[in-house]
Amino acid sequence: MNERSFTQEFRPFMDNKRELIFEATEKIIATKGLQGLSMQQIANEAGVAAGTIYRYFKDKDELIGELRKNVLRVVANHILKNSREGTLEQRFKRIWFNIVDFGRQRTPANLSYEQYIHLPGIDSDPHQTFEKTTFGELHLLFEEGKAEGLFHSLHNKALFAVSLEPAVALGRSIRRKQLEYDKAELELACNLCWQTITKQTKRSYQDYE
Repeated sequence: MNERSFTQEFRPFMDNKRELIFEATEKIIATKGLQGLSMQQIANEAGVAAGTIYRYFKDKDELIGELRKNVLRVVANHILKNSREGTLEQRFKRIWFNIVDFGRQRTPANLSYEQYIHLPGIDSDPHQTFEKTTFGELHLLFEEGKAEGLFHSLHNKALFAVSLEPAVALGRSIRRKQLEYDKAELELACNLCWQTITKQTKRSYQDYE
């Protein structure tokens, strides 16, 4: 067996350990915070030797930096599923509901949005660039809407804030059992969010009922 085939054969096993380390780190930060986070804690939670972690990450800072990216990939893979199929409105509403569904399925072992945005390095230029690339399909949706004259000419972050952050909040409220999952109410909320970013005549709430 040559070196290339050996690496390919064992890559799933290697990647699995990397994922275990990510899951363990996220769980510890989500439940106990960053304070006092140690490689030994992570190793114990992941069920691997402490030395194994250093085969993947040179230190804790690099591990947390890669965790930030991994969290973004997981979120993007879920909320951008099938995001290029259909009209702009269909694509937007699919993403909106994907966000709600993702938010309500999170567990105490997953970082909350609030915990994620407080991870070290979150505001660094390299991470912001990575975030923009990872959510490229969402930026494309906003840019297409503006190019067609359908969306208001706002910065993409502003468009996200007024139209999709409500979906984040609703998903969180449903998960915390502060709100029941009511498809009709969610469809109304989604329609209102769509209306917020589109250049159209004002409509009454009854139009969506």
